[in-house]
Amino acid sequence: MKLAELQSLFQASVLDAEPSPHLLARLRPPGRAESVAETFAVYHDGFRLRMTEFLANDYPVLRAALGELAFGAMAEAFWRARPSTFRNARWFGASLPAFLRTAPHYCADSFICGVAALEAALAKSFDAEDAEEIPISALAATREEDWPQLRLGFHPSVVVVETSQAALAAYEAAQTGEASLQSGGAVRLLVWRRDLDVNYRVLEGGEDMALVAAFDGAPFGEICSLLAFANPQKPAEELAMAAGNYLARWFADGMIVAAATAPG
Repeated sequence: MKLAELQSLFQASVLDAEPSPHLLARLRPPGRAESVAETFAVYHDGFRLRMTEFLANDYPVLRAALGELAFGAMAEAFWRARPSTFRNARWFGASLPAFLRTAPHYCADSFICGVAALEAALAKSFDAEDAEEIPISALAATREEDWPQLRLGFHPSVVVVETSQAALAAYEAAQTGEASLQSGGAVRLLVWRRDLDVNYRVLEGGEDMALVAAFDGAPFGEICSLLAFANPQKPAEELAMAAGNYLARWFADGMIVAAATAPG
């Protein structure tokens, strides 16, 4: 057997539930009391432990919620369905929330999916590239007639994630050490990093709509129009002021890295 064939068979046996007898027959005995199969188990079991460890580092609250055995089973189901294509183990678990949303055993569990989505968003925000924030005073030179065309650029760490209230409560309880029995429906969070600190807060309906539009490149005038369409009972001046308050808060939180009035 050629070396490349042996290497391929070795890898397949590590990934399979049981090593290939064809491979074990070709491996040299270790010269100790352990059999060839017992020696190979070091690689076979070690691979699973390492892959589970990588996920546990990124999803500690999810691991605690599932328990060690269930988390290990979920980890193996994940790497079998989505083998890693990254050299850096840090990126291995990035697609776990997407996997859970489609996996039959997990997709109906809003708590498990919500915890995974939250922890993935926090990790993504922390790992995002740096960018220099700009102060709100940068808008001082904007003419009144140009405000409807104002477009914003957001810090690369800004993420909007949907989770569940129970998942958020579990995450916060893990940080504080205090148990929480909070339950409820879905909640949307704004996540961003400032310096080395990852922050988050719950998005209310109006700000959620405005942020998503601004993040997609909508100008300030269009954002005000969206708010007016969603709240026809409120005066336009009140909605414009609300949009201005959202804008001011984004600047205050250090999320804005660009602002321009040029079209497009």
